[in-house]
Amino acid sequence: MNESSTRGSNLLHDLILPTILFAALGGMTWAVRGCSGYGAVNGCVFAGVTWGAAWWFIARDPGAKQSRRYASAWIILALAVGIGLAGGRGWMQWSSFFRGELLLDASTNKVVPISRAYGFLWLFIAGVPWAGLGACMLAWTGARRDDGASSARIAGDWALRIACGVGAVLIANRLFAAYPEIFLPLYKSMKAQYADLAANPNLRRLIGDNRLAVGHLGLYLGFLFAEVVRRDWKNVTLITTVGILNGAGWALCQNWAWAKSVFPGVNFNFWRCWESSGGISIGIAYGVAYYLVNRPDAGTPRRTPSPNLQRFGVYFGLLFGLGYSVKNGLKGWANIYIGNEAYWSRLLSLIIFPTVLLCLAVLAIRIATRPLPRNYEGDPIPEAAWLVWVTLIIQNVLAQLVTGPHSNWTENAFCLYYAVLFLVSGAIVYHYQVRQRDGIARLK
Repeated sequence: MNESSTRGSNLLHDLILPTILFAALGGMTWAVRGCSGYGAVNGCVFAGVTWGAAWWFIARDPGAKQSRRYASAWIILALAVGIGLAGGRGWMQWSSFFRGELLLDASTNKVVPISRAYGFLWLFIAGVPWAGLGACMLAWTGARRDDGASSARIAGDWALRIACGVGAVLIANRLFAAYPEIFLPLYKSMKAQYADLAANPNLRRLIGDNRLAVGHLGLYLGFLFAEVVRRDWKNVTLITTVGILNGAGWALCQNWAWAKSVFPGVNFNFWRCWESSGGISIGIAYGVAYYLVNRPDAGTPRRTPSPNLQRFGVYFGLLFGLGYSVKNGLKGWANIYIGNEAYWSRLLSLIIFPTVLLCLAVLAIRIATRPLPRNYEGDPIPEAAWLVWVTLIIQNVLAQLVTGPHSNWTENAFCLYYAVLFLVSGAIVYHYQVRQRDGIARLK
């Protein structure tokens, strides 16, 4: 194969296909994120575990040695937790900014005029850590080739990360409290309204959303600063790429506030269109970052650290993420077609969470009693393709369950949309599955 065709193949497999895959998964999972049973942290875990399984699968080499830095099985748990953590806040108070309005009381449509620039600003501030916190935790799974990795150094790295993250959050919260005129739109000219939150309830929500957005941004910047101090430039590139690209993407999407003027008189769920485009933006950010930091390294491949921990890590991430997703998806389906969501949430929690814990305990016992040798040369997770397909199928079935009722044509439109995205993501996963199978055959 000549040099130009090799570059083309690398571009296809390291940028184009990963970006399309992550964007297709984001288009489905982030739209479901706002559906019945999900929302906030619940929906973000749903998206995070799906992205994590996809990244891990296409990055891994089917053997003991890995050519890419970020190919650990712990990536699944990292993205499920990181993106899930970022979901603990809202964004609905900013969408009116794109109409030139600051909501004071939505029930009476009480508004004051505001520059549309505030909408772009706050969606950027929100978008950076919403995707970026997952990138921080993903970065932590990738050991550098030159790491001597003494216990003292590892402990020091983690202490630095925690200290920087916590410290940055405390600083962000202190600044927010000390300088509200910086973080609250029109604060200087609206002190009376901000002081009377009973008469202006949407300002109460705005204060909460802005405070959490600033806190999450502080956490993201603290984690990023720790990697700068460590001079781990690949981690810095990964974290900044995902954060900045998604911040820009979310700002450009504008919560789809423009949709009603572009499609006048059309009764459609444009908010879910915004959710889907927000997920596509996150997927593109991760796809570009994958290309920048996760191409195969030159030189001797890395040996997989502790094949037994890798086996436990992949199942830990999937059991946590999928168990959480199934519980919330079934709760959402019951809420649509039966009602009494709180009852079903309690019942499903009593069934699913103990089952997940039992499975983890059985897994831990099995790995402890039948461990792989530390210098194991084979593939510690030969069932990887089966695991990623199970993830895709479960998540897409859940997406269909919470998209309804089918008497609503707009819900059926999203069902069809999700099916198309599943075909796209499934075709790409199958392509990588064949590549891995061919790689195993060449090794034999």
